[in-house]
Amino acid sequence: MFMRWKQNSKEICMIDPISLTTLAIQHDMQRMNVAANNAVNILTTGFKREYLVAAGQMGVEPAALNAHSGNTILPAGLRSALDFRPGALKQTAGALDLALLGDGFFEIQSDNGTAYTRQGNFRLDEGGRLVTQAGFPIMGVSGEIFLTTPTPVIDRAGKIYDQGKELGQIKLVSFDSTNALASIGTGMVVATDNATPQINQRARVAQGQLESSNVDSAQEMVRMLETFRHFEMSHRILQAYDELNDKSLRNLGQF
Repeated sequence: MFMRWKQNSKEICMIDPISLTTLAIQHDMQRMNVAANNAVNILTTGFKREYLVAAGQMGVEPAALNAHSGNTILPAGLRSALDFRPGALKQTAGALDLALLGDGFFEIQSDNGTAYTRQGNFRLDEGGRLVTQAGFPIMGVSGEIFLTTPTPVIDRAGKIYDQGKELGQIKLVSFDSTNALASIGTGMVVATDNATPQINQRARVAQGQLESSNVDSAQEMVRMLETFRHFEMSHRILQAYDELNDKSLRNLGQF
């Protein structure tokens, strides 16, 4: 139930307590899902923590996001966003394990078109093409990258060498704002709102290293606990309103 009236030439919108509490429970469920997803991806290479942001005023449907963006529209003007702060680096023994130092992304060709990732645990497919673990090709400055060896030398600029011969260069890109990026799952993001990738000359590649998830497990557990307590409180409020309504109806029936 919504009530509207004007005061001093301004329209005021009131929402009844039951609807407000219901919205709060919906938000709590979404927060719990986001925190749980973050927690289970603590060990996922290059995983970026998800969080919720306001997309509009309560009771006002936010503008629809690009259908290709992968952003999730949530109840009452909330939507998901990604925390692109870099994770810690860990040493590996893999010649095709690559980490990005600073801002930037690897460009890949996914089933949904051009996408971007910071998950650098690459491999070679049957044809010697450099691909992600899911089999999507990594783009170089001149197109797809084909290697003659599984143990190339890759310098800080992303140039790939085999016995001193340059085989190609990995394409590294960046965006003016990461707010224009949305997750499509499996560590990939796509550009929204007509964002244009730019060649990142400052990005540096670290061979034999991988970027860890940027999720803080302790913080996510605290968020889950706080959200659960808020959910319980909201649920008790709804139960109290329900009991009050039942009592009122019984009293009315006595007249």
